[in-house]
Amino acid sequence: MKKTMFVAGAFLVFAALFTGAPAYANSYAQCPAVGLDTGCQFLITVTSSKGGVATAFTVTASTTVTGPFDGTEDTLVGILNSSGSTVNSIGLTGAGGLNIFNFDGDGACSGAYGTITGCSGAIDPSGYAPLGVTFSGINGAQTSGTLNFSGGLANGGSNWFSVENPLTTSSIISTVPEPSSLVLLGSGLLGLIRLKTRCWAKSHDKS
Repeated sequence: MKKTMFVAGAFLVFAALFTGAPAYANSYAQCPAVGLDTGCQFLITVTSSKGGVATAFTVTASTTVTGPFDGTEDTLVGILNSSGSTVNSIGLTGAGGLNIFNFDGDGACSGAYGTITGCSGAIDPSGYAPLGVTFSGINGAQTSGTLNFSGGLANGGSNWFSVENPLTTSSIISTVPEPSSLVLLGSGLLGLIRLKTRCWAKSHDKS
């Protein structure tokens, strides 16, 4: 029996090494177990912030939690601060008009899934955020909003929340333009001003 188990174990290690399969699955423990999920399906890692506001982040997917925790449309998302400073808020937008903030009352902290770690004492009325996390500034289309952290999320700290709709790693984008985008916008505006100035000068020279 022991020999059989040893051979089986050796085969699994061999398969992992030579098929490219990871030895350990990608699992995010920032989220508690909710419904069908044992942890976060996605993890947002904040990579840059300014004045307490997250300005850039990445989104990665778990290989062990692969679907909404309600089986259809509600998703658990963890957040990890690796920006080097405390983050008080992060602006999120559903890509392509995805209404990730279309809260319909069955979030992770709504009470529909029993006692959930972190939900006790939560104050956000949506039922989609745990203690210490609130939503604000949700637009009319429910595609964009701000996630706020009570007391701030320290560098290296983590928390979690839930949103509507099944997601992919490209479903959530930043509401705050990246610095490079701001530079391009500024350059474009400067070019437009110069063009108008030249046109104005030419018109006055002719007169």
